[in-house]
Amino acid sequence: MKIDLHDAVATVEELLAGLRELDGTETEEAPTRAARRQRTHISRTLQYLAHLGDRASVQLMDTYFDFKVRDDPPEERPAR
Repeated sequence: MKIDLHDAVATVEELLAGLRELDGTETEEAPTRAARRQRTHISRTLQYLAHLGDRASVQLMDTYFDFKVRDDPPEERPAR
């Protein structure tokens, strides 16, 4: 069985790029429209990055369960 983690790797790369882009961002605390827009953008970006982390986790678990099903020998069931 060939383990295919291409989708998970792509998701993690997108997550990493987003984290690097957001890292060190200075927020503007003024009560202006531009500052409000910036804070909204940062909030939505953080939510999306959290979603990407969840997606990568699900993709890895999908691969794990696929591997596990193939790795476990079929159990003998008693005849009824």
